[in-house]
Amino acid sequence: MAHPAAPTPAAPRSSAPSRLAALRCLGALILLEASGAIINATIYASMADFFAIGREIATLANAGAFVLLAVVALRRPALLNARMLTAGASIAITAGVICLGVGIVANNSLLTLAGLLCRAAASTWLTGMFTIALSTLPTSRSVLLVAGGGAILSSAGCALIPIGWPTEAACAILALCILASLALVWRLAEPSLASIRQSGASALQDLKGFAPFAPLLLCVFLIATASGYAIAFNQQNNAPLVTLASDVIVAVAFAMVVIDKSQKSEDRLFSLSVLLVVAGYLVAPYEIASAEGTTNSLLGAGRDCFYLLLWILLAFTGRRNLFMLLPMVGFVRAASSLGTDAGAMVGHATNQLTASNPQMAAVFASIMVFCFVAFLWLGFRHFSFTEAVSEVRLVTPPEIEQIGSHIDGACRLLGKQHGLTPRETEILILLARGRDGKFIAEKYVLSYQTVKTHIKHLYAKLGVHSRQELINLTDQTIASAAGQRRTE
Repeated sequence: MAHPAAPTPAAPRSSAPSRLAALRCLGALILLEASGAIINATIYASMADFFAIGREIATLANAGAFVLLAVVALRRPALLNARMLTAGASIAITAGVICLGVGIVANNSLLTLAGLLCRAAASTWLTGMFTIALSTLPTSRSVLLVAGGGAILSSAGCALIPIGWPTEAACAILALCILASLALVWRLAEPSLASIRQSGASALQDLKGFAPFAPLLLCVFLIATASGYAIAFNQQNNAPLVTLASDVIVAVAFAMVVIDKSQKSEDRLFSLSVLLVVAGYLVAPYEIASAEGTTNSLLGAGRDCFYLLLWILLAFTGRRNLFMLLPMVGFVRAASSLGTDAGAMVGHATNQLTASNPQMAAVFASIMVFCFVAFLWLGFRHFSFTEAVSEVRLVTPPEIEQIGSHIDGACRLLGKQHGLTPRETEILILLARGRDGKFIAEKYVLSYQTVKTHIKHLYAKLGVHSRQELINLTDQTIASAAGQRRTE
């Protein structure tokens, strides 16, 4: 499979052997997808009788969490502490499944909602960590094999998940899937996250670099709408209708991608996913109130083919420009969550109309296919995924080091201007690079209280009150120095 310009890795890569790293990413993707299947097949079905709206609220919460991730990565990357956030996600999912289990058994909407929100927070951080880990894989083929193999194996595994599991068992397995995924990827992603924390604020000054991907958000929304429609359409016992036919289609598509050596293989995979979605919508009017599942299989296969493409695109975006990756993941997955919600609502409306007005239910499916084709025709006739990735500005390791040297220089200049002691200047450099007090204490063999005292003094001398204000001051100093160099 051909890909845009073999990128130079944008950040320090994990020292783990590449094969082991690929296997860990593969395992994490399978578990990540399995957690979503458990939510759809068991958790949502169990709460449908007393808190049906919770599904839509949870999906909106997912969208909000991903937008928050994107904004933090853009504006406050120093907050992206891998250890702290991974520990927080672990606590969130543990508390979340407890709330879910108790809430569903007791038919308590508030506890159930709390559990869904905790799960949304944990899965959002897991998705970001997994995507970073995927982008650290050393070869294009390893990325392709993980994304494709994960898509096929996770789909097959999800089809085997039994409907009607006891709530307690489903919650326990949900927690294990997310905790195991976090354990698999966090060490792979930690070095890259350290680079984002240290240099992200200086590396991303505006949103211009995201312009080539603007159409992608609309496309993700439309495909996710089809996915949501497939989840809701002809549900059995409040659970999605699942078949293995979609797995065969995805496996064939994956084989085609592996064999295809052209420069437009990504665009061909996108075309295939579009054709499958259109076919699913066209079949839908003939399967109203049917359990055959052809519509669900076609729509699901189209979704899985597109998500295979999406994982590949995100990984290669991260390989070209690490600092764009988490904002891209956040905005793309937010669009996916919103689309899933919209499609699910239409699917539920179709199910409700089936008994009273089958013709109107068929009209709903026809409207969906018309909107899907119309938007794609208007917005994607000249769009190329391959070219969009190629247009991402390449950030190389020397450039990252240069950004780091700018941070060091700005901190030394601030130290001279504000009368910082040599030790305070050293601590300022580490704070500006995203390090915390405990790291500084270990590095200089100081007590944590001593480090806090140094930080308090340098804050007072610089006239700042928080870490973010300190980073903003450093960025302003870097920008001012760059402006002076341009005018000389």
